[in-house]
Amino acid sequence: MTRSNISQLSPTIRPNRARLCGLLGILLLGAGPLLQAQNDNGGDPPNRVARISVIQGNVSLEPNGVDAFSQAEINYPLTSGDRVYADNNSFGELQTAGLAIRLGNGADVTLSSLTDSIAQFGLAQGSIRVRTRSLYGFNGQPGTVEVDTPNGAILVDQPGDIRVDSYPQDDTTVVTVSSGAVEVTGQNLDQQLGPNQSMRLSGSNPVYAEQVQLLPPDGLDQFDQQREYRRQRASSYQYVSPDMIGAADLDDYGDWQPGNQDNQGYGAVWYPRGVPAGWTPYSNGHWAWVAPWGWTWVEAEPWGFAPFHYGRWASFGGRWGWVPGPPPSAFGGGIQPIYSPALVAFVGGGGGGLSGVIGAIAAWFPLGPREVYQPWYHASPAYCNRVNVTNIYTTNVTEIHNTYINKTVNVYNTTNVTNITYVNRTVATVVVPQSALASGRPIAQVQRVQLTPQVRAQLSAAPIIPHPMITPATAIVSAKAPARAVPPVQARPVVETRQGFERAGAPGTPVHAPQPTAAVNRPGQPAPATAQPVNRAAFPQQRQAQVIAPAPVVHPAPAAQVPANRPAPEVVPVRPPVTPQPAIQHPAQVAQPVAAPVQRAAPRPPDQPRPLINKTPPAPVQPSFADQKRAIQSVDPGRPLGPQQVENLRNGRPAGPAQQAEAPHPPPAPRPNTVPPAKPKPGQPNDKEPPPPPRN
Repeated sequence: MTRSNISQLSPTIRPNRARLCGLLGILLLGAGPLLQAQNDNGGDPPNRVARISVIQGNVSLEPNGVDAFSQAEINYPLTSGDRVYADNNSFGELQTAGLAIRLGNGADVTLSSLTDSIAQFGLAQGSIRVRTRSLYGFNGQPGTVEVDTPNGAILVDQPGDIRVDSYPQDDTTVVTVSSGAVEVTGQNLDQQLGPNQSMRLSGSNPVYAEQVQLLPPDGLDQFDQQREYRRQRASSYQYVSPDMIGAADLDDYGDWQPGNQDNQGYGAVWYPRGVPAGWTPYSNGHWAWVAPWGWTWVEAEPWGFAPFHYGRWASFGGRWGWVPGPPPSAFGGGIQPIYSPALVAFVGGGGGGLSGVIGAIAAWFPLGPREVYQPWYHASPAYCNRVNVTNIYTTNVTEIHNTYINKTVNVYNTTNVTNITYVNRTVATVVVPQSALASGRPIAQVQRVQLTPQVRAQLSAAPIIPHPMITPATAIVSAKAPARAVPPVQARPVVETRQGFERAGAPGTPVHAPQPTAAVNRPGQPAPATAQPVNRAAFPQQRQAQVIAPAPVVHPAPAAQVPANRPAPEVVPVRPPVTPQPAIQHPAQVAQPVAAPVQRAAPRPPDQPRPLINKTPPAPVQPSFADQKRAIQSVDPGRPLGPQQVENLRNGRPAGPAQQAEAPHPPPAPRPNTVPPAKPKPGQPNDKEPPPPPRN
């Protein structure tokens, strides 16, 4: 049955599109007629995110849609438009499927685009090491790894290890290849670099390139080597896909038990070590709001990424164990797990919450093995199929074959998902004040609701709801610990195109040409009288490399001949052949003095933003959180905006209705009588919840 024939389903099996996730999208719970998945899944969220996996020192985060830095936290999911800064003498690591980015030396990195096939990063300043394991995207499609800098764009041609250093002090960028191969492009520049080669770029139009000597390893190189050694020796990859983000951390914090009869046929199970008595999954962390997924769980344990965004949880003899999806060798390999923001089910009632002695409360519990995950965000039937099949252990070859080869979706029954008996509902339900969920407060700092007989009765009688029926509060993105360090130029990087300047990660979003950093006039605050001083101590520590071959004489490219977001391929100067150099572990090299340097334009002032040069157009930017919040509140409280709604906001239009009809859920609670509440008597405490404290 094709997509065009969906309307021909009998009335008894015609659920709305959102219910297809629960009614049509899973191959694991029975057999039935097959429904061909839609071919165009452009509206689906990406199958992967990036993760902040290591923080050493001062590392700050500026999420997309928010114009302020805060302290970064372990396990926070990153996607297109997010920005991370690692102070001098500090290090950070970003992981995603197929590669890792290690930051240091004042690195200011923007995730310009992170999709199933593109990993594009903007480096405004500082140093990063990029370890690329694979250039293939999901399902074997060719992928792109690109680093954009103010002096040129670097595209990875062969997997390997590269380093990129960008220095505002003299407007230069140094590209070093330890293994693999890259292409360096810019105005009048298209250069290939191989192992043990290093090139310095200066200027932007034109770009001057010169081969330089390799430098000895520094702190970033040592940090990179330690992290890479740890990843390569991780034994957890015997049981999970190498594309599962965060799997390497499981070795140090738990133990694997291979599949046997004690595991109830679920395959290998991972058991965490050192969790306190009474611990349950999804009880030690907080909720975040990350578009386009919306409600996203951030676990506090350092190992808490993979087990909370892939697989399922179960209690084996009173001990909690994590059950991943199919092992990497299953069905010929190539099964790539799909990221989920939180594999839970929400419990609700009138208005999406429950009534308790402390007011409205929210509740959720972890999904058990082979239980259906129903996304609360825009998702096609094919996506619902993949996100479940790749995260549930199965030995059924037909199910995997249908998912990846036939790309079919199974119509297994018409049972409403709210009628399913969930294995973890009675033993692992977390209940908190609804305001704690909406504001993203850490659960450890929240007064948990005691599961009295009355509350238990309410929970058992309450239905399963698609998502919390409450709009996320501004505090969910703003009530974080203030950043200890920020880049010297706090304005978000921009991309220079033929049409002018655009914000990095936001093609078609024009901005003014970069100007010297000045104080920001924020709403509700008086305009600043003087420019904001630039913290020059935050500039990266510059390393000087000796020139081996001088730059060729080049001329600026006419602006009218430069295609938007593309380097000019018409004028490519002749360059000397690349001279092989010793490996980076052996810095002692002999270089002959070179001729006098070519006269070039003066470098741009270091205290001004330097537009990034890119080759791949970045992903569209998300609307600000404030705009999203207003639209969510007016359309469907608690439900993330769909692609068309986001596009409407991006173009200055009202969000409008969602493209997908949502699964039925309880109606909002009736409004109480408009009688003003009685004022508390003197000395009587007010039961209004205090504002959330900042996170540590």
